[in-house]
This record gives sequence, C-alpha cells and structure tokens, in this order.
Amino acid sequence: MSGAKRSWAVGKFARILGGTCLVAAFAAAGLFGTEYLLSSESAANQPQQGGQQQATRVGVSEPTRREFATEVSAVGTIMPVRQVDIASSVEGRVTEVAVSSGAEVEQGELLAQLDARAERAALRSAEATLSEAEQNLARIELLNESNTAAEQRLEQARATFARAEGDVMAARAALEDRTVTAPFAGTLGFVDLDAGAYVTPSTTIARLSDLSVVQVDLSLPERYFEQVSPGQRVELTVPAYPDAGFSGTVTVRDSAVAAGSRSFDVRAEISNADRRLVGGMFAQTRVVFGTYDGLAVPDDAIISEGARTFVYTVSDGQAARQTVSLGGSAGSLTEVTEGIEEGDRIVVTGWDNLRDGAPVEVAENVAREGLE
Repeated sequence: MSGAKRSWAVGKFARILGGTCLVAAFAAAGLFGTEYLLSSESAANQPQQGGQQQATRVGVSEPTRREFATEVSAVGTIMPVRQVDIASSVEGRVTEVAVSSGAEVEQGELLAQLDARAERAALRSAEATLSEAEQNLARIELLNESNTAAEQRLEQARATFARAEGDVMAARAALEDRTVTAPFAGTLGFVDLDAGAYVTPSTTIARLSDLSVVQVDLSLPERYFEQVSPGQRVELTVPAYPDAGFSGTVTVRDSAVAAGSRSFDVRAEISNADRRLVGGMFAQTRVVFGTYDGLAVPDDAIISEGARTFVYTVSDGQAARQTVSLGGSAGSLTEVTEGIEEGDRIVVTGWDNLRDGAPVEVAENVAREGLE
C-alpha cells in the first residue's frame, strides 16, 4: 500500500472513531439530564424538612342563601304607551307655532294656530242667524198659545231654529279645526314648522309621545305559553344605561302561537316617571316566573374542566375537591344545587395551585366578593 492510501485510511478511521465518541458523549449527556430531571421532580414532590409539604395560601368564603328566579330571557323593543304624529285636520297657513322641539306639553295645550279669519266670520254669521231664528220661534210659540198662529208656521220656525243651531255647531267646529292642540300630555319630538308655512292634513307638525309609561314587546318560545300570564314580573336592561335595571309587569299575552316561528308575543309595561326610556330602544328582557332561595358562591370559586364543574373546600387545613351542580345566577354569585352545604369554607383565590388533599393556609384578608 502506498503512503498516500495509508494516510487516507488512517484519516478515515480517525473520523469514524471521532464520530462514534461524539455520539456516545451525547447519549451519556442525555441519560444524565433525564436522571437529573427525574431526581429534581422527585425531590420537589418529597415533603420538605419536618415531613410536611408547604401549604398554599388561599382565600375562602362561606356560601350564603340568596334569592334566585326561574325565568326566560328574550330581546324586545321599547315603545311609548301612547304615540301619535300631530297634524292639522284641515289645510291652511300657520300664524303661530306655540311650542318648541322636545317640549313637555299638557293635554289641550296649543301647539300651532292656523289662519282662522274666514271661520270666525262664518261663526258670527251663523250665531246671528241662530239668534234671529230663536227670536222668531219664541214669537210664534207665544202666538200659538193664544191660538192665533197656525201649527204649520210653528213647525217651520222650529226647523229653522234647529238648522241655525247646526250651522253654529259646524262653524265652531271649523274654527276649532284651525287650532292644533295636544291630545294628551307628553313629550314632543322635533317641531320643524314656522309661522307662515302652509300645511295640509298630510303635514306632520310634531310627534307626541307619552313616556310616563313605556311598553316592551317580545316573543317567547311556545313551551312557555302556559307559564306566562298578566301580572308577572319583567326585568330589563338597555344599552343606553348598562348599569341600570328596570322592571315592569306583563299586561298582555297573545291569544295564539305563530305557526311559522312557534312563538307567541308578550307585552309588558314599565313605569318611566324619569323619562329615561324612549321609543325604539333595544331591551334585553327577563320574564320572571317565580323566586326561590338557593345556596350561592362567588363566581370566582367555580372551576370548569370540560363537562365537569367543581370547587375546592377547606377542612382541617386541607383542600378537598368537590364536584358541584350549578343553578341560576344573581349578579356575581352562582347557585350551587349539589356538592356543598352551608358552613363549608369555599376557596375563592389561590385554587389554581391546588390539588385534592393539598395542605392550605387560609388568608383571612381576602375579600369575599358578592357576599358582603
């Protein structure tokens, strides 16, 4: 073998030997690392000095009795209990606009006045004719008592008087039609009308809404038909006042279920003395069928894992994992129907570091949210 070939073989052998050593070194390092991790985990799981695992600090709270409701939720639309678009029953030129946009008006208050000169003249003429007919009738009746007037003349005088009365009533009605007043007390919308404008019966002078009471219309599924009746409580919230709640009562339940949607309509009325609710508002409603007392815990204490729900209780310095069944809700509290009892100490904070049977140390200064 030549010197060049011998050098190449030696180099190849050295490379193979070096690679084998490197692989062996990595394998040894991996084995050492695995043993180190296992030993570290084992050491972490071993009791600390004194034979006890370090206790986890937690905040606890006791469940309390709260009022819950059986209910159904639905969306609805708020409308004034009364609302009309004000318009004149006759056409004519406006001589006076007596109100402004957004004004509060009383029943019978003047809103707008139309030119009524011709109607006033017609009324005066009709009243004069009535006065003449009345005097003529009185004279003929006097003559009839002395048998000097024919019965036919008396009947004619009575008919003339009646027609004159009718003409006066018609003239007064025509004059009243020139005056636009509020049909009921309420709040006006926009009044886009000025003196001098010419209006017809199709011209809207303003929208008048009675906001002292509002109503909300909603639809409920067919299965609740028998449970809904007038007088039941309805609670609602609106986006305009997210932190406020409003309540009222059911006034009407529809007499039938809609075949297409398999739902029925419900109308409720809500007192609105402060005029906060207005027509067209979106409302999230709850129809309350009844109330009952239940055992409540803060929402922060409830842990969900898939279909399972549980809480941790504390007894004799140890945490115990308790599977629970939930019911309704009341603000930041949730009803627990099974799994805990009154007097149990429920973990509210710190449960994310707990396991069943772990030692715990109760931190007394943790706030009991929702139970104060």
